[in-house]
Amino acid sequence: PASSRAALATPRPAARRSVAARAKFEKIAVGADDDATSAEPSTIEIKGVMNDDGTLKFDDDELPDNLFDAVNTAAIATDEAIAQGSLGNLVELRIPELWDPISGNVMAEAGDQLKVWEITREYTRALCERLGPDARVKAVFPDAGAAAMLAARWPDAPFAIASANDRKLYDDADEVLVFAAPDPPSLESVMKASKIANENGAAVVLINPRLASGDAGLGLNFRRMRENFLGRMTVVYALQPLPWCNGSIFKRFPGQWRLYLEDEARPGRFKLVKESYQRLAGDELDDVVMAEFRPKGEDGEEIEAGAVEKVFGIVASMQRFMNSLR
Repeated sequence: PASSRAALATPRPAARRSVAARAKFEKIAVGADDDATSAEPSTIEIKGVMNDDGTLKFDDDELPDNLFDAVNTAAIATDEAIAQGSLGNLVELRIPELWDPISGNVMAEAGDQLKVWEITREYTRALCERLGPDARVKAVFPDAGAAAMLAARWPDAPFAIASANDRKLYDDADEVLVFAAPDPPSLESVMKASKIANENGAAVVLINPRLASGDAGLGLNFRRMRENFLGRMTVVYALQPLPWCNGSIFKRFPGQWRLYLEDEARPGRFKLVKESYQRLAGDELDDVVMAEFRPKGEDGEEIEAGAVEKVFGIVASMQRFMNSLR
């Protein structure tokens, strides 16, 4: 609808709204707390960056207020990356109800698949608006049934709709191919189409890929092929909520990976804990989070890890082992 497109195109306000930490991406729904806050700036700030009204920007202002905010910002970041010559792009919105730490993106409940497709529609629509009315964008879905159903459901979509099963995915006029939640069976088709598109100067976007499975083992060759393919992609936007520590891992092109944790001094807001050129994961992520939460002694030194923290470390190590088997 036109109203949805207008909402996505509306510039973001200079003063951001405050939202509850646990509310971010708990459900797929539009809406945020509209009450403005007057919190003081935190001690960790993005120096030299200011809002339009001249006030200092909080370190968590870049975090989205809701799902549509994230989708719109992801489209903006993708446009910026493509403008700078990035032909392989990756968008990851790890929404808790559609994400499993071991299996990755899942569609366990009735209606989950349609939610994923609606996210793709809003993202691709916003990207089309950024690229301009004459841009040729094609959204590619994992199977023919989904593509046919969505083509009938979205007759006025400003982008073409195709299936990974189609014999020819890239057409000469295509400028961007958006692969929606590509899964293991469609990986070869996605890789082949991406290679052809890139050779012809067209960009490729993978949004919320489902290339891991905790239900069925994937062969070593497939895992290597998956890692090599994704390893060449530019992560243009990523948001990974961390419910276990009330935080989020965030990245927006061209910035670095950032770890945010809930700021106790500013209820409902987050503080920037660490920046890195690589995604924080595994032992490094655990160490940073636990060091932040570990109580300090009177002299400011960290107190030795207790029994509960040691047990948590063992559980986290087991989870990482399970992830390595994907």
